[in-house]
Amino acid sequence: MIQSTKKKEMNNAQHSEDDSDDSDDANIAVATHSFAATGEAGPSGPLDQGATSTVEIDTDYSRDSQAQFERVQQQLKEGVEKDGKILYKGTAMYGAKEAKDTAKGNASSMYNRVGPIRASQFLRATVRWDFAPDICKDYKETGFCTFGDSCKFVHDRSDYKHGWEIDEEYEAGKYGVEDDEDYEIRDQDDAFPEDCFICGNPFVDPIVTKCKHYFCTMCALNAFKKSSKCPVCHQNTEKIMNAAKDLINFLKRKKKLEAEKEAKQEEEEQEEEASAHEGCSHKHGDDLEQQDEGPEVDGHDEADAPDGEGLDEEQEIQMEDVEGLEGGENDSESDGEETED
Repeated sequence: MIQSTKKKEMNNAQHSEDDSDDSDDANIAVATHSFAATGEAGPSGPLDQGATSTVEIDTDYSRDSQAQFERVQQQLKEGVEKDGKILYKGTAMYGAKEAKDTAKGNASSMYNRVGPIRASQFLRATVRWDFAPDICKDYKETGFCTFGDSCKFVHDRSDYKHGWEIDEEYEAGKYGVEDDEDYEIRDQDDAFPEDCFICGNPFVDPIVTKCKHYFCTMCALNAFKKSSKCPVCHQNTEKIMNAAKDLINFLKRKKKLEAEKEAKQEEEEQEEEASAHEGCSHKHGDDLEQQDEGPEVDGHDEADAPDGEGLDEEQEIQMEDVEGLEGGENDSESDGEETED
């Protein structure tokens, strides 16, 4: 309920607002334009913005297998005979039969026959560049994922470098540097261990377990007395051991190569010794020639001899004189004593 006095006040307020609007419109200048829009402008590209676009990367529909099948069926329906004569209509008609509907599908369906089928044109192909791949943690750690192939994360068990490892390589200037050894095809012999894992000594009668680990026969027997698990990977071997024929052959080849290497080294040493003896024989011949020339040098005067040889002779003479002098002093002393007596 609204009072009559209130209605009068509201009507008066509305009339005053209308009057003010009319006065404002009268003061506004009207702008004139020399052009006008046609209203025909549209977005760039198709009007539907590509919502109904089709894939046109396969064979044209007028030349694919489905089109050929439809043309053959149309010719068969029209008939290949005219006036009782069979007309030639191309090699595609040889052995052609009119297709009939079956329980699998109608005759015109491309899924009801053997051969290539027409790809769908309304399948939108999308490409996603995954610069930050999300790895399935369960599959990476255990090799099993409950989601299976429907898991949206990557099933990858390869090892990745940590961020600090990449930073160290970048600071050292080794980031992105490829080593030639990474692409080397290594020999299968590198997969064999050199020593027994249990005793740490060279293999004696090696055996191999189900998990492809190698041990000495006695070491494996002693280890399997306590437990049937492999000492390396701790898998249950069920105490099954087989002769390691591949490892035995590898050890034989290795021993043969070492023997050949030692024989080659011995041959090289003998060749070096022979070459050294040849050099020594030349030197000995030169020494003999010098010795033959030696008597001519001895025939010269003593004055031409080196200083060292003369000094040695003088020292010997001096020593002899000293002995004689000592003997003379003793004799004189004894003579003096006799005279005193």
